[in-house]
Amino acid sequence: MATRSRAVADFGKLRFGGRIAWLLWLFVHIMYLVGFRNRVIVFIEWAYNYFTYQRGVRLITSAERKHPPALAS
Repeated sequence: MATRSRAVADFGKLRFGGRIAWLLWLFVHIMYLVGFRNRVIVFIEWAYNYFTYQRGVRLITSAERKHPPALAS
């Protein structure tokens, strides 16, 4: 997991930390996307969210909330 300035990348003898490691993390994740258009869209969305500090994008929520069945007594 990498956050804005707290990231670590370890490639054998090469070690990076901080913003450089975070930028490497971004690059690797974008390169694993299929298609140039997807890469560009994700990059633009990430850049926009980075500069506007929109935290809501990082939340994973479900449209409906599932409750566990009640325990029979």
